Amino acid sequence: MIDIGFGTAEAWAIAPFTIVTVFAIGILLYETFFPDNDRGVELPFWFSILGLCGAAIASLLAWTDGPAAYGGTFSTDGVAVFTNMVCILAAGLSLMMGVHYMDLIGVKAREFHSLVLFTLAGMMIMGGARDLIVLFLGIEVMSLPAYVLAGIRRQDEKSGEAALKYFLLGAFATSFLLYGIALLYGATGTTAYAGISAALGEAPRIAVLAGIGMLIVALGFKVGVVPFHFWAPDVYQGAPTAVTALMAVGVKAAAVVGTARLLLTGLEGMHAEWSAVLWWLAVATMTLGNVVAIAQNNVKRMPAYSSVAHAGYLFAAIAAGTPRGGGAVLFYLLVYAFMNLGAFAVVIAVGRKDEPNELLSDFAGLGSRRPLLGGAMVLFLLSLMGIPPLAGFVGKLYIIEALVDSQQVWLSVILILNSVVSGYYYLRVIIEMFMRDATAEHPEPEAQPYLMLCVFVALVGTVFLGLFPDLALDAARDSFAALR
Repeated sequence: MIDIGFGTAEAWAIAPFTIVTVFAIGILLYETFFPDNDRGVELPFWFSILGLCGAAIASLLAWTDGPAAYGGTFSTDGVAVFTNMVCILAAGLSLMMGVHYMDLIGVKAREFHSLVLFTLAGMMIMGGARDLIVLFLGIEVMSLPAYVLAGIRRQDEKSGEAALKYFLLGAFATSFLLYGIALLYGATGTTAYAGISAALGEAPRIAVLAGIGMLIVALGFKVGVVPFHFWAPDVYQGAPTAVTALMAVGVKAAAVVGTARLLLTGLEGMHAEWSAVLWWLAVATMTLGNVVAIAQNNVKRMPAYSSVAHAGYLFAAIAAGTPRGGGAVLFYLLVYAFMNLGAFAVVIAVGRKDEPNELLSDFAGLGSRRPLLGGAMVLFLLSLMGIPPLAGFVGKLYIIEALVDSQQVWLSVILILNSVVSGYYYLRVIIEMFMRDATAEHPEPEAQPYLMLCVFVALVGTVFLGLFPDLALDAARDSFAALR
């Protein structure tokens, strides 16, 4: 029997997501007993931030490269800690976006904060999972509150439609996940990654390949790769923008790391087989995402297809099948969090009550009306394109380096060409902001200090990681190298 008393490795392992869960429950209790408090959402917001800080500290204190906890099923290694930090960052900036935004769109429910924390708990479980059952647990803990968040704007038909599509397709993906787990368990006699890796040599090949295929389908849905991306544009557009930001960054980060850890540790012996599948998925995903994004005029659908393309870049790094590729995945997720969350924050800042201003034409003249906000958006978009010396360029550079190092030269060439294509629709936004006159009157915006703080933090991260990437990159590479 495993002792889970305080002070044990097991207690430290579960401390980060236990803390955020406790704070999430505390916010629900606050809403129950003080539903009409005049402080609005600010007190739950700061309570949530306190929980995030506690989870970050607990993650660092639990960091160990030694044996995993709970019989080897859950790890607090560098990969888990790095993932926790990226997901905490995504949750924190999403909460900053939502402080005034939720009131602006008519959502009075303070449970937004608790649902974000519950979603974060599932992300953390996925980041440290070293067993298929724990991976399944993390996915479900993450997904269920995410479904509710997508439809939290109950009076809006698009939000309800987004939640329904997300839920139905999520349930469909879960069936593939469970079937894949059953096949691998039947073939190897275990659900632990280490046990699966040791048993691959003697396991029935057809059952193993079928199981791997099922798992790639399920995880591909969560990441949003082609052809499992159909839910993303409608869900991203229909969900409140602060929720869209969390899904585009936090949910994607947890799913990508869960996929990378499973393939690079539990299924390393089948690298030739799954790498070929990921090669084609990465090519299809980055190409379709960028090409379809060109035709979008909605600034939430455009990032949705852009997010699909970035999922292709991340799958390309995983396809390299090396610690260098895994390190590039972690670093790119951190970079992507800053530049993408910053862009979504600007989208929220442009909107007003009853006027979301989500069309490309609504950004006309933003550079002259609000030059600081327009300038920040330019830097976020240039970083997403991969223009030096911003963080997006460095992130893509290290993915290309990992691909070349693993002899995946053609895949790196396709990635570069797709980055060039992406410049078309990112530059459209920049041209609209600085080379077009506003088509309507825009009154003075309301003060949104939390939202502006979110833009500032994202901007600092985007520039800093572009100029000084070494510390974060070394941590990412060392984390995945330790898995071997």
